[in-house]
Amino acid sequence: MIKFFLVFLLLLSPLFADHFRDATLAYKAGHYAQAKELFELSIKKENAIQGYFYLGKMYLYGEGMEANASLAIPYLEQAVMKGNIKAKCYLAEAYLKNKIKHDDAVLLLNQGAKESVTCKEIASAYNILINS
Repeated sequence: MIKFFLVFLLLLSPLFADHFRDATLAYKAGHYAQAKELFELSIKKENAIQGYFYLGKMYLYGEGMEANASLAIPYLEQAVMKGNIKAKCYLAEAYLKNKIKHDDAVLLLNQGAKESVTCKEIASAYNILINS
């Protein structure tokens, strides 16, 4: 009976997986390759919208991979559409690094600066005046 119960629990364990939590822990520990894989799973299996934010940030800054602002953009755009304020800051930076959508970047920084110091820091780094 105990063996049956243990097998039953093992079969159920994937149903209770928390990929986003595990990804966040891996990210904070600096295990970026593992975090990337888990964030991707969290989006796919748990609809974890913050996974988009983290993946975008990882691509933007090259955390565990080569930095690629172009690859960061779709993830950060999804995060912004899903309401992540800080994602506005990083999306603006991705646009600026790619030398595209400058006006959109300035607008995002202005919007985000009302709630996040990160936008102010990014605006300062790119010598962009914001209305905060």
